[in-house]
Amino acid sequence: MKNTKIRITVIVTIHNAQAYIRECLNSVQEQTFSDIEVLCMDGGSTDRTPVILKEYAGADSRIRIINDANTSYGHKVNRGIAEARGEYISVLESDDMYEPYMLEKLYEAAERYHADFVNGDYTNFFDADGHRFGYVTKMYQKEDYNCLINYKEHPEKFGVIPRYWTGLFRKEFLLREDIKMNESPGASYQDMSFRFLTSILAKRVYHLDIPLYRYRVDNPGSSMVDSKKTIVIAEEHEFLKKELLRRNITSRFIWHNAYQWKYMDFRGNMRHLKGEYRQELFDRYRSELEKDRELLKSFCDLGYSQFVSEMIWESPQRVMELLEQDETTEREERKRLYRLPDKISKLEKNRKIVLFGCGQRGAAVLGQLRFERERIGCLTDNAEDLWNTVMEGYKIHSPEDAVCRYPDAFYIIANKMHSSDIAQQLNNMGVPEEQIWIY
Repeated sequence: MKNTKIRITVIVTIHNAQAYIRECLNSVQEQTFSDIEVLCMDGGSTDRTPVILKEYAGADSRIRIINDANTSYGHKVNRGIAEARGEYISVLESDDMYEPYMLEKLYEAAERYHADFVNGDYTNFFDADGHRFGYVTKMYQKEDYNCLINYKEHPEKFGVIPRYWTGLFRKEFLLREDIKMNESPGASYQDMSFRFLTSILAKRVYHLDIPLYRYRVDNPGSSMVDSKKTIVIAEEHEFLKKELLRRNITSRFIWHNAYQWKYMDFRGNMRHLKGEYRQELFDRYRSELEKDRELLKSFCDLGYSQFVSEMIWESPQRVMELLEQDETTEREERKRLYRLPDKISKLEKNRKIVLFGCGQRGAAVLGQLRFERERIGCLTDNAEDLWNTVMEGYKIHSPEDAVCRYPDAFYIIANKMHSSDIAQQLNNMGVPEEQIWIY
C-alpha cells in the first residue's frame, strides 16, 4: 500500500460469493475516494471466492484478505473493526455495491460536521432477463435529512438506522462506546443491535438525502430469505436488551423504541414465512408477549404505531389474519413491482422509451429504470408549465414534440387519474396501441 493515510476501512463480509464478488469489489475500486483499505473477511468459502479474492488482492495493494473459519457475520464485522487502520468504518456485503461517489460523499460530510456517523439512502436492485432494475428507499422523514442530530441528548427524537451499510462510522466512536455486533452463529440479524446502539449513543449524526448504496434483492442465498434462520430475531432482541441493561440505559423513550422495534420485527418477519416456520416464530412471539405485556402497558402514554399496536393488543387469531393480509399486500406489491421489468425485458433492444407523466408515478418509473437510462428518449406531460424543464436529467417535452421526435418509441403512461384519456390521446396522435402501456 502507498504511504498515504488510510481514511476509510471498507469491511467486506464474504461467504461463498463467487457470483457477485467481482461486481462488489469493482464498485470499491471505482470509488472517487481512494484513501482506503479493503478488508475481505472470508468465512471459509468453499466455492471459487478465495481464488477471486487472491486475484484482486494481487492487483490492488489496498485489498487485504482475512481468512477466519468463524462464519458468524457479527464476528466478521467485529474482527474487521479491530483490524481496521482507517479513521472511519464502512461495511459492504459481498452481493451488494457502492455508488461510485459513496465514500467521498460520506467522508466529506463526516469531516465537515465532525459526525460519529453519517449515512444516506439506498437503491434496491434486481436483474431480470439480462436487464437491471432498481428503486430507491428513503430511510428517514424529510426533516431529518441534511441537518445535525443528537439522539443522545434528545432521545424523544430517536430513530433507529433502518440499514447500517449505507453509513460511515467513526472508529473512535465505536471503540469509545464499545459497540459490537452479536457474534451469534450464521448471518442473520446481527446488525440489529449495532444499528440500535449506534443510533442512541452517537452525539452527532448526519443523514444525506441521496442514494449511496446498491442493495441486491434477488440473491436466493441471502440470509434475509432463509426461513430457517428467522427465529433468531428473538435472540437478537434479547442480546439488545442485555446491552441496554449493561449500559444502564434508563430513558423511557429508548426502551419504548426497543420494544416497539421488537414487535415490529416479529410482524415483519412472520409475514414472510409459511407453515411450520411461521408457526414457530408466532409461538415465540406469543411467549415474549406474555413476558413483556405489563412493561408494554407502561409505555402506552408514548404510543405505538398501528402496525405494532395490533401485535400487542389483538387476539392471536386476529394477528394471524393480519399476517395473511400483510402477505397478500406484499405479494401484490411485488407483482406490481415486476410488471415494468417484465414489459421492458420483452422490448427490442434498440426500442426507445418515452415516459408520459412527470409526477410521483413518473418518478417511480424513472427510479426503476435507473440502470436502463440509455433506453429513455424523453419525458412528456400534458402540464404546459413543465415543458422545457428538466426532471432527473431529462428534458420534458410537449406530447406533440415527443411523438414527433420518437414516433416508434414505447410509451409508458405514469398517471393514475387520466391514464385511459392519455392512451386515447396518443392513439389520436398516431401511436399504435401496442406501443402504449399503462404503468
